[in-house]
Amino acid sequence: MAICIAAVIGHSVARAEPCTTPTPACHLENGKDLLASDPKRAAEELLASYKLDERTDTLVLYATALTLDHRYALALVTWKRVIVFRDSELNAAQEAERTKTGRKRAAAHAAAALAQKQSEQAAEAIIKLWPNVARVRVQLAPGQQIAVTRDGAEVDVTQDVLVNAGRDELVFTRKDGSVERVVVQVAAGASTKIDAPPDVVARPTPPPKPEPPTHEPEVPVVAARQPPAPERFVDQPRSIRMSRVGLGLIAGAVVAGGFAGGFGYLASSDHDDSRTKGCSADGKCPFGPAADLAQRSNDRAHYAQISAIGAVALAATGVTLWIVGRGKTRHAVTDLALHVGPSSTAISGRF
Repeated sequence: MAICIAAVIGHSVARAEPCTTPTPACHLENGKDLLASDPKRAAEELLASYKLDERTDTLVLYATALTLDHRYALALVTWKRVIVFRDSELNAAQEAERTKTGRKRAAAHAAAALAQKQSEQAAEAIIKLWPNVARVRVQLAPGQQIAVTRDGAEVDVTQDVLVNAGRDELVFTRKDGSVERVVVQVAAGASTKIDAPPDVVARPTPPPKPEPPTHEPEVPVVAARQPPAPERFVDQPRSIRMSRVGLGLIAGAVVAGGFAGGFGYLASSDHDDSRTKGCSADGKCPFGPAADLAQRSNDRAHYAQISAIGAVALAATGVTLWIVGRGKTRHAVTDLALHVGPSSTAISGRF
């Protein structure tokens, strides 16, 4: 859907100028003009317009700009908000269709059909974005209060935080206003845990003051012979390739799960529409649109079941390969360094 919207306005030239009067219409036009050529600035303009006038169509354009700017995690969250608003519009239109007559009823029917179509388009956009995101669980210390943002938008750390797959950045802001940035590297479809930075910033210990010189005779210092460094050991994965294949299968399971969720959502929506158009609770439907909706609901439910079974099979195989590949073997080393990669279960860093 994002590609279609960008293609429609692709002829626009990036000639947007700052709004002399910060109106929703001015920011909206600037966002449309910049969408194809500069999606980052387009997202800023569209968000400014939405904050002044909360229109669902503006939110759709904002989600499209985020997708084109490769900010997939924030785009996916925004598309979820679009679905919530479209479902609200659909419910209002269906209620008007039941209570109105004549032209008002026909207009309500058309509005309900449009809201249903736009909701399905948003669901399809979410399904396409799932392979580009990962999940991060932020672990806070007991009683710790810290604000966390991603791409300038605050996130709820009580739940898994969606991040861009591969590499992303979370910003932690303490109560005293100090900020710390943490880079997270997670494979597509995978999840990891990180610890929030501590509330108190560790300060370097000042060097000791030099003692005043004395007049005692100098004593020659003989360098002591250093004992040989003790031998150290490090645990390494048994098969990195096998664990990566397992992660790939897990990512495939997440994609299949996304398809299952999307088809399940569409099947449930078609079932509700068929009931509205005359289908009974035992599955009997009159010929016409109601029967067509019921048949489409059954087909999509079947696709959802197949996708869910495939997701479970891929996940089971991927977890098994990942566990076997991550099995540790001990090797003696003279220098020990810890490397944290995208498949780690705990990734944190301070900068």
